[in-house]
Amino acid sequence: MTLEKKLINKSYYEGLTMDREEPPIEVLGQLYIAEQRKNVPDLTSIRFAQGELYFLVHDYESAIFKWENIANELEPWAKKNLADAYMELGELSTAESIYKAVLSDSELLNTEISMQLFALYIEKGNHDMAQHTIKSLLATNPDYANMTMLAKAYFEENENWEDAIELAVKEGDRTNSLKWYEALIQYAKIGVIAEHEPGYFMESIRSVSELDQRLFEKLCTAIWANYESSPFYLAWLRDFNQLFHNLHWEEAEEWKELPKVLENAYLHLISSAYPIKEIRGLVPAILSNLLVTATNSRLITAASAVLAWNEMFPGTIEMDIISTSEHLINHADAAVDLKEIMQLLQSITIWAQNNDIIIDKKFSQKVVEQIPSESHQLLIIGSPGSGVNSCINELVGETLLSEDTNSLISIQDQDYLEMAEVTEEGVRPIDTLSDFYEEQLSYARYGEDTRIFHLYAPSAFLHENNWAITTLPFPHQEKYADYALLADSLLFVINERSLFQSSDYERLLDWKEKAPHLTIQFLIYADEAENEKVAAKRLQKATAAIDQYFPNSAVFLYSKENDRSIQLNDISSFYRRHFAERNLAEERTVKSIAIVQDLLTSLFEKRLEMEESLYTTLRMYEEIVSKLSGANNQLSDMEAEKTRTIVNAFEDIKDTTTREIMAEIPKILRDCKDFVKEDSDFGKIHIELNDKMNKEIDQYVHKTLLPKVYDRINDWIRLSQEQLNESQYFLNELCEGFNGLYEEEQLALQCDFSILDDWKRDARRFTNSIRIDKANILLRLKPSQVLLKSAGKLFGSIPQNKKMLHTRYHKYLETEDFTEVAQNIVDAFLLQFDFYENGLAGDIHIFFSNPYDVLQKTVEDKNVEIHEYQELLERLKNNPEMFHDPLRLFELRLLQYDWLTSPGKLSYSKH
Repeated sequence: MTLEKKLINKSYYEGLTMDREEPPIEVLGQLYIAEQRKNVPDLTSIRFAQGELYFLVHDYESAIFKWENIANELEPWAKKNLADAYMELGELSTAESIYKAVLSDSELLNTEISMQLFALYIEKGNHDMAQHTIKSLLATNPDYANMTMLAKAYFEENENWEDAIELAVKEGDRTNSLKWYEALIQYAKIGVIAEHEPGYFMESIRSVSELDQRLFEKLCTAIWANYESSPFYLAWLRDFNQLFHNLHWEEAEEWKELPKVLENAYLHLISSAYPIKEIRGLVPAILSNLLVTATNSRLITAASAVLAWNEMFPGTIEMDIISTSEHLINHADAAVDLKEIMQLLQSITIWAQNNDIIIDKKFSQKVVEQIPSESHQLLIIGSPGSGVNSCINELVGETLLSEDTNSLISIQDQDYLEMAEVTEEGVRPIDTLSDFYEEQLSYARYGEDTRIFHLYAPSAFLHENNWAITTLPFPHQEKYADYALLADSLLFVINERSLFQSSDYERLLDWKEKAPHLTIQFLIYADEAENEKVAAKRLQKATAAIDQYFPNSAVFLYSKENDRSIQLNDISSFYRRHFAERNLAEERTVKSIAIVQDLLTSLFEKRLEMEESLYTTLRMYEEIVSKLSGANNQLSDMEAEKTRTIVNAFEDIKDTTTREIMAEIPKILRDCKDFVKEDSDFGKIHIELNDKMNKEIDQYVHKTLLPKVYDRINDWIRLSQEQLNESQYFLNELCEGFNGLYEEEQLALQCDFSILDDWKRDARRFTNSIRIDKANILLRLKPSQVLLKSAGKLFGSIPQNKKMLHTRYHKYLETEDFTEVAQNIVDAFLLQFDFYENGLAGDIHIFFSNPYDVLQKTVEDKNVEIHEYQELLERLKNNPEMFHDPLRLFELRLLQYDWLTSPGKLSYSKH
């Protein structure tokens, strides 16, 4: 052991005590005494060794005493040991200062001090300094002792994943030790890898590929899982697949996990989550690597994906990969899971729905239900009057259908009766057969919509033959034609009494051309017995017509007069052989591929339709906003006009009432002269006459004036109601015209007529509450009145003067101007009217407030939609791939299924 190793292990004393049998502490004591007896003793080494022994037996104070005064070449180590002792005593700050004061050229000593400081900082909880110290050690002396494993444990314990990952990457590349790649796998499994860009790990992946294929695969798939949901996913796919493509495996083992993640990556990229321009450079490498790593069925799937991609994007995949794929496909059995094609169809349907593209969802539902079904799909139809539904009832064994069906009906065997309608939203149950028949009769309510019904009922015949029967209107309901092509075979029913029309032949031939696998058979149905010769002649004529157009078709004769079981047995025996001779699975696969292809073709065409529809809708919304803005201006003008009319009419009431009061009150007061008699008590007459005048005024106001005013107010309310009704009528006409022009926008501008009730209530209240205070008509200080009152008091008791006073009172009343009195009454009477009038304009505005709010809200909503449509059209214009790319990727998947079915059969046209 070297001296430095002994110093590190505190075993320097062994060099002084070797070959001695006594205990080391005793030997050192003896050496100390012997050295002390010398003329120039050097006790340094002995004291240093004694300190080690004291330290080892945990006598740290004695060790400190021995190490404090070491001054030779052992001084740096003595100081380090001194700090170790203080650290053991828990005096961490003292230990830290001593460690930092040690000056030495020894790399080993400096490393040991740093290691001790690292431990000290951890104990103090100073993780910043601990991290700084260990990272410095890793940079300067990574091979020292168990430095890297110590750092690894520290980083992991503190969840410092960035430094842990950096350590694993660097040490893996430096040492090629598998344990570091295994550490990376663990970090990937806990999900802390994806913070780094993928390029950071490429050298590690390349290195481990040269060491261990199994570990390479585990590392790649573990890191892959981290990046799948990160922003670096595409960068990872690019970097990894480029690296993998350039790796060479002399004797590669079978890949277990990598093919699956490569396949999933391919499927994810073509799932319409990315624009084609972002994945075009990635997919070829992924497919090439998948072809290299895959086995069994996944290998064939990879080959079909290669050929489909090359067909859509020629020149992007290397020729040797294409050749290998063609060889694999040409020597493989066709194997396509119908469920995958159905999933593709559903994905397209959902995409179309999310992009506001109208497609026949009911047809898609029917395809998904019928194509993968294990039952044989038999379509039974006939012209009106053929008795096709009666024939179906005979086959099923129950009277389920009435004649003349106007919708598509599917019938299947089930232990109990159940009915439902397939709608755009899903399946709607129907409770009873009566309700089912009622739904058939209600066809007219649904206009041109296709209607599809499911009918489940116990049927031994359907069960034994594994049939599902479908019927639909023929021949005039062309909208059901696509549904007809889903069947495995078509049985056309002809009534022996009816002629087989040439138009029926042509329609059937057209269907046959569209669906080559659809076989067509015929059943001549006789529902009643009749003259045998006539029946035979009709039968011969019908059979001849069938042979002319469909020479390979079977013709069944079915009569209700003959034994049902024998006739049904003939039909079932034929179809049993017929279906057994055909490869229905392959036919349905080809059929489903054609259906999806037709759907995609129509969607490509609908792109322009959609854009035009968006422009049309945008123009409509802009027109709506313009019209609504105009309507708002009209509403404002109408409010002003109606306010003016109603307020003016109310002011007319006030003016009329004012004029009447100003005319009648003076007259009433003058007429009070008759109250003054020659024998009146002229000393009090002015008081009595004032009371009389007030009574006359009060009687006039309540008996004459108020009834008139009340009638005028009622007339005014009726006028106001007419004016407001005119406004509502105008708004109703506006809404009717608007809603007729824009069917989807149901505008309603309802005014608030409750203000009329408020007006009526307020009018009753203030007319009933009018009170005229008693007026001082003759008790004021006007000169003429003062003279009369004074004269009355002075001369009223003298009989000969009463005539003179009588005359003067009469003359005064006849000539007095009572305008001021009348005006005071007007002011008092109309005080409530003024308050009432001041609120009219506000009430009328409340009347129109809802139309204002509705118009404003509608305009705001439409402006938002206009903005959205403008943005969408701008995106479509600038990024046509946002619509185009998903359809191309759907077609790519379809091409792949077609290659798996029969290479090259599907004709692909670039859009």
